[in-house]
Amino acid sequence: MKLLEKLSKRDKDWMRMAQSFGLDKETSRDLVQEMYLKLYEKTTYDKIKYGDDDVNTFYVYVTLRNLFYDRKRSKVLLVELKEDFEYEESSNDCKHLLEEMLDDISETIENLHWYDRKIFEIYYGNNETIRQLSEGSKISSSSIFNTLKNVRTKIKEKHKEKYQEYKASQE
Repeated sequence: MKLLEKLSKRDKDWMRMAQSFGLDKETSRDLVQEMYLKLYEKTTYDKIKYGDDDVNTFYVYVTLRNLFYDRKRSKVLLVELKEDFEYEESSNDCKHLLEEMLDDISETIENLHWYDRKIFEIYYGNNETIRQLSEGSKISSSSIFNTLKNVRTKIKEKHKEKYQEYKASQE
């Protein structure tokens, strides 16, 4: 409980940090609350103590920043899909092309090497950061990063033509 007591004393500082990312007050409050939960689950006061009796501000900042980017990354994926595909407003031909392309992408993911597929599924499915994946699996973060980059490149290259065909059918 000492950790939460120490953190809550500087709540206004954490709110200002969250708002410095460009968030409104309500979203900043959500992010700070998420940071409290994450730190409570993952660490102790002794690990983030600075000096005799203060909280390591940089540690808290990095936690807030990572949570912010995690949220942003998951929103970007959803927004990009909605903007690019506009599924509800598409014609039947577009819907058919979209469904076909998504099936092909699923098949591509299923046919990946088991290691690549597992890393990809955990990263996107569980919404974990590369650092969290690395710590949990004891695989280097650079290896995970390169795996994700290679999988994304394979998917883009393999489905580039179908995506362009889909985009052309929308026009």
